[in-house]
Amino acid sequence: MGVVNLHGPGVLGEYLVKRQLAEWIPDDIRRQLTRHTHTWVQPATDIACLGTTTERISWHGTCRECLCQLTATIETEGAGQNNACIDEVGHHFHSTLSTQAETSNDQQAGFSATCRGRTRCCKCALTASFGLQLPVIEPSMCTALSNARMSMHSHHPTQGTRELFGTVSTLFKLIKNACTGNTKPIRLHSDAPRRLLKFDAACNHILEIMGFELIGEEFHPPEIVRVAGEALDNANPSRDVRLTQVRASLLFRRLESARLELYVWAGQIQRQLPRDERQALFMPTMVEDTLSRTLGTFNYKRAPSGKLTLLMATTGAVNAKHTAAEDAYRALGVLDDVCDALVEWAYTRLTAEDQSDDPVFGSHARLRFDSLVTISAARGSKELGLLVANERERGMVATGAIRSACVALFGQPQSEVDTIDSDTVREVFLARVAETSASKVRMELAEHLAVLADAKQDVALKAYADNVLSSLETSAEIEMGGAEGVAAWKGKVDTWEQLPVGLKNIGNTCYLNSILQCLFSILPIRAAVLSYGDNKTWNEELRLGRNDGGRLLTREEISEALKFVQRLKNLFEALVTQRVESWAAKRVRTSSGHPLASTAAPLAVAPDRELADMLLLRVGSSTSTTQASSQQQDVDECIAQCVGLLVRALPPPSLMDASDQDSDLSGPGDTWIYKLLSGALEVATDR
Repeated sequence: MGVVNLHGPGVLGEYLVKRQLAEWIPDDIRRQLTRHTHTWVQPATDIACLGTTTERISWHGTCRECLCQLTATIETEGAGQNNACIDEVGHHFHSTLSTQAETSNDQQAGFSATCRGRTRCCKCALTASFGLQLPVIEPSMCTALSNARMSMHSHHPTQGTRELFGTVSTLFKLIKNACTGNTKPIRLHSDAPRRLLKFDAACNHILEIMGFELIGEEFHPPEIVRVAGEALDNANPSRDVRLTQVRASLLFRRLESARLELYVWAGQIQRQLPRDERQALFMPTMVEDTLSRTLGTFNYKRAPSGKLTLLMATTGAVNAKHTAAEDAYRALGVLDDVCDALVEWAYTRLTAEDQSDDPVFGSHARLRFDSLVTISAARGSKELGLLVANERERGMVATGAIRSACVALFGQPQSEVDTIDSDTVREVFLARVAETSASKVRMELAEHLAVLADAKQDVALKAYADNVLSSLETSAEIEMGGAEGVAAWKGKVDTWEQLPVGLKNIGNTCYLNSILQCLFSILPIRAAVLSYGDNKTWNEELRLGRNDGGRLLTREEISEALKFVQRLKNLFEALVTQRVESWAAKRVRTSSGHPLASTAAPLAVAPDRELADMLLLRVGSSTSTTQASSQQQDVDECIAQCVGLLVRALPPPSLMDASDQDSDLSGPGDTWIYKLLSGALEVATDR
């Protein structure tokens, strides 16, 4: 292994632990196991024995499924309290993890091969080296022994599990004794060994792999066991020297590795047994969190659990197809539970570290932007949505938008937009425009042309697309009649475009805003309010003659009602103006093509406070002759106050059209406003 490739893409610290190291599968193991990720465990007695020194920190774990052993050695550089990575972002690692095992010259003597890896934080220079040792007992051997035991009890799986656990735990004890220098051979015809080990082909193969030799009717331990026994003899004058030689021996280290693998394997098997049959000896402990703490990657800022819309499975399949959101998180090197700020930081950092030929608009940049768009959509994040909008303003185009543009213009998606000649794009666009006379379709085609121009980074094509869009927008304004034709045009747009923009709360006024929106959406009321000032629709001359609750309204009451209509007109004009301006003045490139989808479009206006006071505080009553003010309490009283003010602002019956005179003589309940807001519900059945 060489030095860490710092030009490769970086990942946030915990992503290295929970994704890259967990999915670091050697090629030899990948051929035997599919859809596998590591789950690291340690014997409970070894957790407190981490090889910690003042210069280096070591961590060791064994995968409980494939039995690979991971060793991490962390340098002290950047690991102190003044570490630059003690912040909400944490480490940003650049790693190389080889999946090809390296072998030593003594491989024939029986030591497992090891894959090498290395990582370095680009922020604080903390470095770590990794070794992933292939197991002595390979997954195929575990499968063969498991199948052999389970086939003996196909009618009783639990009994088959008991037999398998008995074999593996016995093998563990034999290897443990051998590691202590016990040279006693295993007799094939002894009752206990034969009952537990069975000495079938699968079991004998594992014994031979671990160095045991079948001589006659006995399995003899490896020669290194005899040497270990001699080294452990207190009477041996060169005891310490011999022990050092034994521990350095590849054969002895192979036995120790096999002992640990058998321990983990036995613990994995007994998880399938009833709790009262489990042995306390074989209970390894999950240690992924200890690796996170050792690397200093545990304390990263997480997103609120309620805002996460998609969670990646921590034990998911590596070789299975990932969802679009999973691929997006992987592309940015972040976990799915990080906060939005860390997603934004990772995107910006990867862009700054991109060493490709075109780090701003190249294929790597587009992949990052696609990932950002996908994560932003999956989370519904406003913060990430703002970053997406800024990147689009900078000229970034998502792959989905390019695909839609190619389908709209060429009839099918194009694999490489850069290979399409700009003149060809222009000619195809003109041909598509000539096929339709609908201005809306032409505008959409022009938007697609602009997308391809941005994707190709062709200045001339972008200028052409901008000119076409400006021309189409000018034509649309001419068809609408300019600003003077807005009143006539606003009734011709589709229903969605007629909906009002939002109203901001100026207190606890949500129900008041709902009433005002309802009045605005009733076109006759909207038209009447907007016509205030024509001295016809409303009683602007303060003529007496209208009844309210069996009495004549005073001029003061009429004047107060007219003030309400005037303020209501100001609000309606703000709603209409902002809606029309957002359509006509702003061209926004979005996937839907609708300009109101832009976050730059005005989305809310605030009602006049005095208007709200008129409805929330009673200034008069349609059922009382007094004018004592009292605080309005509920939505029913609020709407009654609103309708009452509108009715009191109407002209007296003598000044209204003949068609409305008779209906207004009897009181406010028969005015056209009440008729619009009242009705009778009838239920019709087939019977």
